Amino acid sequence: MDSKRVFIIGAGFSKQVGMPLATEMTPLLRHQFEECDHKEALTWLAWLDERVNWMNSRAENGPHTPNIEELFDLAHFDALTWKMRQQMCPVGRGDGDTPYSTATSIEAWLRYMEDALGDVIWHKQEEALEELSLIDRFTTMLQGDDAVVTFNYDTLIEQSMSKAGRLWQYGFTLEKGTGTSILKMHGSINWAVVLRNQAGNFGYPVLFRKEDQNVGVANDKSTGEIEYDYALLRIPDDKLAPRIENRIIQLGNKQYGVGIAGLGRYKPLDQIPGTGEVWHNAGRALYKADEIYAIGFSLSPYDTMARLHFAGAMCERAKKNSLPQKITLIDPSGGSLEADYRAVFGRQTPLEVVQERAEEVDWAGLLSP
Repeated sequence: MDSKRVFIIGAGFSKQVGMPLATEMTPLLRHQFEECDHKEALTWLAWLDERVNWMNSRAENGPHTPNIEELFDLAHFDALTWKMRQQMCPVGRGDGDTPYSTATSIEAWLRYMEDALGDVIWHKQEEALEELSLIDRFTTMLQGDDAVVTFNYDTLIEQSMSKAGRLWQYGFTLEKGTGTSILKMHGSINWAVVLRNQAGNFGYPVLFRKEDQNVGVANDKSTGEIEYDYALLRIPDDKLAPRIENRIIQLGNKQYGVGIAGLGRYKPLDQIPGTGEVWHNAGRALYKADEIYAIGFSLSPYDTMARLHFAGAMCERAKKNSLPQKITLIDPSGGSLEADYRAVFGRQTPLEVVQERAEEVDWAGLLSP
């Protein structure tokens, strides 16, 4: 990962072809409850809306609809409140309609929304492929030693490069690949998490499988350690299921989980084998890069883990007086994001702000030598 240029990609990049932002994802996932007329979940969401709007009733912009990351944060606190109410309940947790059962229902509804996430992204991506030429404008400028650090679950960049016959890889050691590294920080809709003893049944490329040196030979017995008991596969484009309705998909006697980290401030990335290697590679790429370009990535409070990781790379560089030559922030709201970027990447690093949407950027002019 000795990349000279690193591109940090957020939802604002894929927005140009119709992929939803976090604010637009909320109604798409809530629609899942409306379609099945899930009255209990809809009643709870309405009560959540009422409280959110009350807190924002005096705001200049009027009523506020939480983006999907914020909704998950608020919901987790709501569930915690119900669990505390159980302390005052005269019966046990499982004795009927108790406060604790309400909390577990909220948590179940959140899991259902996460399960629907892959399906929503897949369908939106199918529509976005009609506008792939906008993505092509960017990928055409990528070089073999570039690294793309993306927080998006879609595979638009990969498909754009494959269509053009360009070499790319996810950066895993097992790939033994060459070309532009595409580092999927939160996972990808074409990643599958499978039991290691079933990995060979699929015929899909293996991205990550840990070999424990203390075991000696591959052991299919469960160890209770996710990073050893499971493997990560890449589903080829022509094999990607047209509907990803669930984290667990049954295919005969095979089953796999979709390799995406989910929603909310805390994403359990340790549940996806291989993410440790992805984040390590991203940190090393940022440590080595001469130029860093951030496109449509807001460094929001829901990306605290990324902030900390990126800051770590910059801290190490500052110790050696080798901060990047420049950072270019490309976002229509770049002016309001500048302070956060300076805080994470160093106030001494030259920072250029380009307040444009991705589709407005002249990539050839910006990235040509």
